[in-house]
Amino acid sequence: MHSSHSRLATTISVGLLVAAACTSAATPAPDVMPTASPSITITPAAASPTAAATPASPSPSATPQPTPEPTPVPVPPKPTGVTFDQERRWIDDGPVGEVTQRVTWRAPRSEGIEIRVYGVTECIAEPTNPLPGTGGPCLVVHTPLPPSVRTLLATARASDGVVSWTWTQVLADCGEPLLASDPAGPVYRAVVLAAYSAAGHSIFAIAEPGEWWRAADGPGDIIC
Repeated sequence: MHSSHSRLATTISVGLLVAAACTSAATPAPDVMPTASPSITITPAAASPTAAATPASPSPSATPQPTPEPTPVPVPPKPTGVTFDQERRWIDDGPVGEVTQRVTWRAPRSEGIEIRVYGVTECIAEPTNPLPGTGGPCLVVHTPLPPSVRTLLATARASDGVVSWTWTQVLADCGEPLLASDPAGPVYRAVVLAAYSAAGHSIFAIAEPGEWWRAADGPGDIIC
């Protein structure tokens, strides 16, 4: 009995050792220790200089200055100190002669100004039905002078102070008008002048007002 118990005990001991060995083999020890994960430090991105900068205030735009209006150039002044002269001269004692008319002025005399002399082709101031034996000037101050009643006679620089024009015609001792006019052009009854520049022209000045006359019905009026 004793020996049977001993074999049983021995058998149990061997079985336990085998079981222990099997258990150890089923759970092998790790060959390598797990490596700890390295810590990662995240550096925050640097703030953008553009985003961090304070936006600059816009420069105030310059206020445009108004362009000054150019000073208007005045028209020339009305001619003053005006005189008119008419001269007849026979050629070689014959019927043909020269007629010269001349206009002078004291002012203006500035450079860049031109004087234009016109003949007035109508006796504007003459009444429609004047009484016999009456007369008067063909032109008075403040009379409108449209281009339709003006014919150009001569031009000159204002600085010259004088201008004249001459034509040839048959002269007579009687019956000629007091104010002659060139037969080659329109008849004029008065003479005026004005100063001209790029800005315009002055008021007209009367050089020769001309004359109208209505003969009287009577023996005292002699027509030659």
